[in-house]
Amino acid sequence: MTAAKFQVVLARPGFAELLVEEFADRWQLEGRVVGPAAVAFPESNQIPALNESIFARQLLPRATQFAVSKQHPIEEFVSHVVKRLEVLSKRANRHAAPWTLHSFAIDDDPAIAVAGRIEKMLLAAIKQRIPRLFERYLAPTEVQAVSVADSNSSNILLVQVYISTVNDLWFSAASLGEGPSRFIAGNQRMRHFPGAPSRSSSKLEEALVFLEHGPKSGDSAIDLGAAPGGWTFTMVRHGASVTAIDHGALKLPKDKKFSERVTHLKENGLTYRPSQPVDWVVCDMLVGSRETLAVLDRWLSQGLAKNFVFNVKLPQAKPWPVIREALDLLSRYPWAVMRAKHLFHDRQEITLMGVQRLLKTK
Repeated sequence: MTAAKFQVVLARPGFAELLVEEFADRWQLEGRVVGPAAVAFPESNQIPALNESIFARQLLPRATQFAVSKQHPIEEFVSHVVKRLEVLSKRANRHAAPWTLHSFAIDDDPAIAVAGRIEKMLLAAIKQRIPRLFERYLAPTEVQAVSVADSNSSNILLVQVYISTVNDLWFSAASLGEGPSRFIAGNQRMRHFPGAPSRSSSKLEEALVFLEHGPKSGDSAIDLGAAPGGWTFTMVRHGASVTAIDHGALKLPKDKKFSERVTHLKENGLTYRPSQPVDWVVCDMLVGSRETLAVLDRWLSQGLAKNFVFNVKLPQAKPWPVIREALDLLSRYPWAVMRAKHLFHDRQEITLMGVQRLLKTK
């Protein structure tokens, strides 16, 4: 185990270089890629909140690295982690706090097998050597179910073991209040609802969860490039009445609520303009990124919607200039919420989201 500590930030595998570009451009933080999904920053760096970054999915605060070899087997790593937890569990602010363990790898079957092995070894060793700590263990699903509004949730200790490769391990222990996601690797998977015409419905579901704001019963919505209807399905499921814009056919369930709440107009989503402003506009058109940004700019500048979710397809070569254009576009409109995120259900794309006005609730 190295003595040096780092702030390790995880992205989707293959997007670590883009995360480096983002942090250098937006926050002048210089990181180095340490795996297909990981970027390491100096321990002294103040890492922005995960929801402020486009590509950051998980944070491992004060992480240390361990190289597995014949001379330094996994058992040595497990022993070191247990010793560290013995020290942490004796601190005044830790002796009564619940904790959980994320031992994981990302899209690497051999590494995933190692992660499962380490989880079993760690829990067994902690049960034997630190029984009082073991008694306070919560399964990851239990922690995910704890309300964010619960004042005690930020005190939960998250122990993370990230297996970058079978020979490269990272260890971090920090409270949820220090910034890491309660979801393993920061990935919040959405359920697929029966009857959804496509998997893209999960993408919009995730965007609404991330936005912490969604359509309600009676809201009006426009779905640009609607076919085959995945995003229209999601908007109707949340209670909105949708005008679906697409020359292609919709494949919505044969259900009364869809027939009553969906109007299908066979028009061009790039040029369509509603006769009056609507509550929501959503867009997942298979067009170039700059075409999508031009459409969004028109809707924002003309005040045609109060809320939006737009999916922007990224070019394979040099995507950051396009992303910078998207960020600059959002910055021109001082809405209550403006977000850009590479969601779990996104691929070579990012999702832009906005809420014009959030009303305070009593």
